[in-house]
Amino acid sequence: MKKIAANYLVSETGKFLKNGIMLAEDDGTVVEIIDTAGDLDEIAQLTFLNGILLSGSVFTRINAESQISESAHSFSSIINQSVEELSQISIYQLIELGKQVQEQFPELKIQEIINEITAFLLDGSRFRKENIPGIFLLIGTDLLGLHFTPKSRLRKIL
Repeated sequence: MKKIAANYLVSETGKFLKNGIMLAEDDGTVVEIIDTAGDLDEIAQLTFLNGILLSGSVFTRINAESQISESAHSFSSIINQSVEELSQISIYQLIELGKQVQEQFPELKIQEIINEITAFLLDGSRFRKENIPGIFLLIGTDLLGLHFTPKSRLRKIL
């Protein structure tokens, strides 16, 4: 069993947990997420990493319908244009899309962007989210303002 903590952790519900802990099997299957309420105590064999922890997931298209009638620079339109030809979206693609959205909407925070992209993908049964083994660390972000930067990238931890 691996115990990993980071500055922030994205829960299964999309909530950002400050100093959250993930307990995972050796293959990266998340067994438990612990909300420390920001108060992280020393725990035996706990690894702390600087960044944002995310569990593995993939979005698979289940409905080809995705008509968006908003302006070309709206949040939904940017997402739709990026995913309209894709049958599957990996966590890496999700983060790259988040970086694109951040460029257009610099006032939004990472958690808002990730949650809005996820909601868009799941809305109207466009995609189905599947949890898969793997723990990823989002690095190169602005951890104080919680914004993507051009250097933001994912690193697979488990």
